[in-house]
Amino acid sequence: MKEFTLLKSRGSRSDKLEVALSCVILLFLWQIIAWKINNEIYLPTIGQVLSSILEIIKADKFYMDIILSIGRCIFSFIIALILSMIFGIVAYLSRGFRNFLRPINALASSIPTMVLVVLALIWFDKDNAPFIVGIAIVFPILYDSVLGAITNIDKNILEMAKLYNISLRGKILNIYLPAIKLRLASILLSSFSLALKVIIAGEVHGQPNYGIGTRIQIEKVNFNTSGIFAWIVIILIISVILDVVQKVMLRRSFIWKR
Repeated sequence: MKEFTLLKSRGSRSDKLEVALSCVILLFLWQIIAWKINNEIYLPTIGQVLSSILEIIKADKFYMDIILSIGRCIFSFIIALILSMIFGIVAYLSRGFRNFLRPINALASSIPTMVLVVLALIWFDKDNAPFIVGIAIVFPILYDSVLGAITNIDKNILEMAKLYNISLRGKILNIYLPAIKLRLASILLSSFSLALKVIIAGEVHGQPNYGIGTRIQIEKVNFNTSGIFAWIVIILIISVILDVVQKVMLRRSFIWKR
């Protein structure tokens, strides 16, 4: 057992070194290609991108752009999560309701994101359209996860709950919700990251007063490619932070396994 733990630890360190080496090589290639092209509009150098990051951070609207974009993402994700949990439980209990939602869920899953963005901008104002699109994109993923989590609950547990006459409220609180929590914890980062990307895409097209997507669109209009790359780096940093948060949540969700 100790040998396995030691090998696992060495493998983890080796993986980190290889990932770090890959990042260094990619940055080196980026810099060489940028020097070769010698055109900031096509591909800026790393130094130009870092300079743009500093300019963006110093801007008065920077923190408002970050806060409102993440706020729209959190709001849309929470709404989609609540709806998916309610609809998932009802769909499990009612076959008719589950069949009613099936074509709607399939339609929402198959429509391209840009089409939803365009429709949302037609139906709603530019400030509300981004998180409406976020809800529409994330809901089918969360709904399928919730329904799948409940469907895969051990039948013996449900039989025992029936034997002891546990109420529906008791089943929801003590059986359904814990199962849903464990399933959602594994897709939290991917679905939240997807919501953030969709929100930013909606902001690029809708251009609300504040938002990451609005700033990216402004950089595009000004042909400031280094500014676009700078925002990509900022979004990457946000994603890394979200990854760390998810890992902490996963540890707490699966602590019973230790």
